Amino acid sequence: MSYPTQQDVDAMRADGYEAATIAQAQARQQLGERVTSLKHAIQLAFADVQLGEGTGLYEAQGLDDFAGEQACAAYRAKDEKTDWRRINRDALNYCYSSLSFFDAAGMRFHLPAFMLADLDGQLNTELLYYLTQSSVKEVKFALLNAAQRTIVIDYFNLRLDDEDFSHEWEHIFNALLGYWNE
Repeated sequence: MSYPTQQDVDAMRADGYEAATIAQAQARQQLGERVTSLKHAIQLAFADVQLGEGTGLYEAQGLDDFAGEQACAAYRAKDEKTDWRRINRDALNYCYSSLSFFDAAGMRFHLPAFMLADLDGQLNTELLYYLTQSSVKEVKFALLNAAQRTIVIDYFNLRLDDEDFSHEWEHIFNALLGYWNE
């Protein structure tokens, strides 16, 4: 996802764009600055998280496909386990349903990769759904520490300020007033 830069806004002014159009571009520019800041915060808050014994990306996909124990073990063998930053975005999109099959350790490990892909506009699933409407939030997000929970809340607040996500606002408000407020 791209956002206008200050140079873009200045060029709009120089080209005689209407004040309302420039104001919209400035708001999008500020949103872009917040996205950049949040991406940095995600990197810091999840920097040392490893998968451990948690459910891996391909392993969870195997669970979704009702694969047997042997097949899931083979999937797990190819899962990234130590550095979530190495997870390919194509893999995230291919295994998007894994979000429903992660245990708490798997969710904590993969969440930053999914969030960054989403913030870059490179995720082909509705991450907000998994964060706001999951019926097992208490289990899935149990291992997030205070800084990591704050990152999720900041992500929600960013989406609340983005008109492109107005269709999700009710779910975000409910999540913020419910589980994510505890």
